[in-house]
Amino acid sequence: MTTALPLANSVVGTVRSANAGQSGAAAQQAAAQQAAAELEYKRQQDAAQAAAAQAALEQKYREEAAAAERNAQAAAAARLQQAQLEAEAQARQWAHDAELRQQEQELQRRRDEAAAAAAAAARAREMDDFRSAQEQTLAQLRASQEQAVRAKETDAQTQLAQLTAAADAAEQRRLAALRQAVSKTRAGLGARGVIAQDGSGEAILLGLTNSSDTERKDAQATDQLKRAAIQQSLDEAKRRNLLELSQLADRQRLEYMSKFF
Repeated sequence: MTTALPLANSVVGTVRSANAGQSGAAAQQAAAQQAAAELEYKRQQDAAQAAAAQAALEQKYREEAAAAERNAQAAAAARLQQAQLEAEAQARQWAHDAELRQQEQELQRRRDEAAAAAAAAARAREMDDFRSAQEQTLAQLRASQEQAVRAKETDAQTQLAQLTAAADAAEQRRLAALRQAVSKTRAGLGARGVIAQDGSGEAILLGLTNSSDTERKDAQATDQLKRAAIQQSLDEAKRRNLLELSQLADRQRLEYMSKFF
């Protein structure tokens, strides 16, 4: 627009100068030239205005595009920041959840360990109680057996003492009977005029002695048999007690193994 103005002014000046020195035809021609110049001037002004408007519109488009780009970048940055914030929040939540799971697992592990320890302690107490009961039963059997053996030993000692007393009394009776028989025999032999040193008298006395000795040996053999029977009964009672203890211990061992293993 600034370039077109001097040109139009120049044309107008030229036309005015021509009009001053020319005639009417020339004036008409000058007027036509002036009108053409004015039209050219107006066209130039319109072109300049159109160019200015186009430049302003383009500038506006550029500014709007730049603003839109800035807005798009800002929105993208906001979305990225929001995504980062959400990712960080999600990561924190996952970490928190993982920590909670780890704490729960640790708590459950401790609960399991405590339960296992309690179960092991209860099992140990049950095993100890069961074994104590078995040992008490075994001890009671052993005590009753020992009491029975002591009673049997006392009875056996009484019986042996009685056998000894009876054997001593029988021996005294045998000796007294032998002395009495010898005295009677000597008296009888003397009444018949036979002395003990004679062969017949000695044989009679020897027969009495041998008979008495046989009686003594028979009594001793009987006494020994009775004593052996008493000792055998006591030994059998002790063996039976040992067998009962062994059988009870075996049963208890099987019961213990089958219950706890």
